Amino acid sequence: MKKYSSAFFILIFSVSLIFAGSEKSIYNIGDYKIANDGKTNVTKEIQAVIDECTGAGGGTVYFPAGTYMIAALQLKDNVYLELSAGATLFGSPVMDDYNPKYTIYAMKAKNFGIKGEGTIDGNGEVFWKGKTGELVRPNRLLFFDESSYIRIEGIKIFNSPNWNMELQFCDFAWIDGITMISPQDAPNTDGIDPTSSTNIFISNSYFDLGDDVICPKSLKGRPTENLVVTNCVMRSDDSAIKLGTRSEAPIRNCIFSNIIIKDTQYGLAFFAKDGGTFENIRFSNISIETALKDDNSNDRPSGSYAIFLDIEKRKEEGPISYIKNVYFNDITINSNDGHILVAGWPEQKIENLYFSNINYNLYNHRTFEGSKKPRGVKSLKNKAINDYSDIPSNFTFAYVKNLNIDNLVITDYDSSGKYERHMIWGKDIEGVHINQFKNSVATPNKALSLFHFENSTDISINSSSACKTDSPFLSLGKNVSDVTLMYNDFRKVKEIYKSVTELPKGEIYIENNRR
Repeated sequence: MKKYSSAFFILIFSVSLIFAGSEKSIYNIGDYKIANDGKTNVTKEIQAVIDECTGAGGGTVYFPAGTYMIAALQLKDNVYLELSAGATLFGSPVMDDYNPKYTIYAMKAKNFGIKGEGTIDGNGEVFWKGKTGELVRPNRLLFFDESSYIRIEGIKIFNSPNWNMELQFCDFAWIDGITMISPQDAPNTDGIDPTSSTNIFISNSYFDLGDDVICPKSLKGRPTENLVVTNCVMRSDDSAIKLGTRSEAPIRNCIFSNIIIKDTQYGLAFFAKDGGTFENIRFSNISIETALKDDNSNDRPSGSYAIFLDIEKRKEEGPISYIKNVYFNDITINSNDGHILVAGWPEQKIENLYFSNINYNLYNHRTFEGSKKPRGVKSLKNKAINDYSDIPSNFTFAYVKNLNIDNLVITDYDSSGKYERHMIWGKDIEGVHINQFKNSVATPNKALSLFHFENSTDISINSSSACKTDSPFLSLGKNVSDVTLMYNDFRKVKEIYKSVTELPKGEIYIENNRR
């Protein structure tokens, strides 16, 4: 038998005592006799348990079934809150309890989170329902600032009084399998706003909210980058996915995939306002259903947009943003009466746009007369110089460089014969390449061409076909050059193209098309 020295046994015994004395991995709130009646503010008592847990090196603070009223609860290093299936953290209805003005928050913390099958209820309606004027309410339901290695898993988040969750200047966050619901008329109830944060992963979650669902922002020269959102269902009173409006620094390297968007005013939206660059953004395998009921009321003069990209200065003297390298692949759109608008700025074109495998289904026409594009900022009142929301078109583009559209199918089910639309309308486009376009309409156009371009160059439409129409396939306004139409099926088209000015010889090339 192998023999060990007495010193060895003393060492092992000493180490075991150290670990036994310093580690308590589970801190059960039930053991602390903390009230769970939903009427008693127990923030101080729970905070003391969190402080004890982090002071001992970390662990899990476990909440058994019950309702725990809180306000301004601070998460700290190496501490996870675990909410059992019957446990609810319930926001206090007393505004004075919120100091700082967050329900749950973390500052410069690392390796922490909230998990389980329980609920966080912000008690939001008490702060806004039936009230008018400026609302006095908590600032964020969940706010994480300058923190890292954050995990939010499995929980349900209901009835936020304001933004549901903001990650500001954070690095590495995993948000998985959550449910987040606020009333559709609850004001400013954004879902998750990564603000100047990096390496953020959002997956397998359900959202039904009164404002934007996922809303990356950037400020103070710090980018938001490496954002992945996948396998989610979203319903919103505003935008399902909105980049901006706050955009002082780059928003880049983002992927959005495998997403269902339901009954939403704006599906995928870019509001580039503050000089930051939006680049390397990918959307793939997404189903978009825009607002089912749009009454074109005064607060929504823009109607609904499945896709909206816009550059505009917040202030006349402010910096101008840049959008480039944006990809839309395998997108299905079901629109009641909306459209798509992509508008750069006259001095700053949107660059390198790619649309591939897009199925666009339109069910009703409406007039665009008097329409105004969404601004994202209440202070902007006058019509913008790049506002083309009143153009009767399914896809409207202005101030774009290198626009690529491959395998676009448009199906128009409206049989009223009212409010004709172009399929695609473009102004000041430098390089537009359309391949494998198809369309089907219940009532063919009599006046508006399927495609229209003006002040544009390097236009090619290839390997495409169109349904029967009495209007031109392509109309050309002023200042158009270098047009190519090849390998298209024009058998159902009455007139291939019409131009307001006579094109110089060699500026339009029509060859190998079927008539």
